[in-house]
Amino acid sequence: MSSASQASHCPSNARVFSGPGAADTTVGTMVKQGVAAEDVLAESPAYQRSHWLRDTAEAVRTASAELARLITREGIKTIREARGEVTRAATTLEIAAEEALRIGGETLAFDRTVAGDNRSGWTTQRPVGLVAAITPFNDPLNLVAHKVGPAIAAGCPVILKPHGRTPGPARRLRELFLESGLPEHAFQVLDDTSADAGDELVRHPAVRMLSFTGGRAVGAHIATVAEGRPVSLELGGVCASIVLADADPETTPDRLASGMFAAAGQNCLHVQRVLVATPVYEPVLERLTALAQEIRTGDPMDENTDMGPLIDDAAISRCEAFVSDAVQRGGHVVTGGKRLARGFQPTILTDTPADARIVREEVFGPITVVERIDSVDDAVARLADAEASLATAVFTRSLAPPFTLRRLRTGCIVVNDSTDFRTDDMPFGGPFPAGRSREGVRHAMADMLETQVICLNFN
Repeated sequence: MSSASQASHCPSNARVFSGPGAADTTVGTMVKQGVAAEDVLAESPAYQRSHWLRDTAEAVRTASAELARLITREGIKTIREARGEVTRAATTLEIAAEEALRIGGETLAFDRTVAGDNRSGWTTQRPVGLVAAITPFNDPLNLVAHKVGPAIAAGCPVILKPHGRTPGPARRLRELFLESGLPEHAFQVLDDTSADAGDELVRHPAVRMLSFTGGRAVGAHIATVAEGRPVSLELGGVCASIVLADADPETTPDRLASGMFAAAGQNCLHVQRVLVATPVYEPVLERLTALAQEIRTGDPMDENTDMGPLIDDAAISRCEAFVSDAVQRGGHVVTGGKRLARGFQPTILTDTPADARIVREEVFGPITVVERIDSVDDAVARLADAEASLATAVFTRSLAPPFTLRRLRTGCIVVNDSTDFRTDDMPFGGPFPAGRSREGVRHAMADMLETQVICLNFN
């Protein structure tokens, strides 16, 4: 496998790390403050943590217009997409509030053995301690909520390092938490965007758990320096959607197009490959092309804009490089393929060989390759040659194909929705190298809790 095929363009935090550097007093002070908050949170009753989360969720809903504008000004979403993210963030915090009340344990039957005679016991779940979390630019509020919400629910203080281009939503969320009564150092936002600051944070021995969403190079670094500590990594990959001959011809293209171009393709669940059965290939391609050409680009604050910008010039250049590589290898640009002032046209490619970058590497832009297949087995054979993914989708009226897809190394199999379908309580992630562990509130909390056993001897 080439080094290029191992790369990931999931929302990158490439400047977060550059190896060990001089100690940063800001990081050191924040860690000290976070450690001091461990006992305060760990001993706070579950109902209190739930109240903090629920009250903050309500505050997020109240400030929704302000937060949506902030997301749009700093990042890559249209104002309509940003409103949706705010709603999801509030929901994520509400789910965390519910899960804070569900942390429990189990009784243990010690008398299964002679040694356990006249003894009893139970388990409890205790917070691991200080959590370090790093988030990308593409969901600067809801992905923050997905790390902070579970941490507070579990009783863990958290230091969050947002992406340097989109820190505003994280800072505002912290203010709302404090206004809801959360202890001051239970949630801190690291504003230092230097390379050494992030490295010092994840290396600090007082940090007990690491949670990261972003590029694979940084994820691999975090896994190395974790040294046995719990780690949650969401590192992206190439997601594929399969359209079989019996798929609903009315709803399938629209659901695919949403996953292809939402957030201008800057989504870890972006529909990058669409594998279409020969009998429906032409009509599906025709409809997808028409939908791509209808997408309105422009000012993301304009209510009529459908697709916003890419995060920076490097992201635009990467899209150009992917298209150029595909064309040089014999691929065909059906629509799009050109840079815009702040982004890239909605683009569909066909006739692209298996060794093209768009087939093997995550583009993190509004580009999708449409491929012709003979059957679901043909699709599985092609995808089995690819790296693990976060999700794989299939459009069909049959129950058999989803079971066939279980052979693939994928974190989620979606039936009759595109790969970008997600609810905020479902387990989210993929097999290595797409990630490690799972997000989704209850599942993220599992990495932030430790089992403790209490044994009673009545002899």
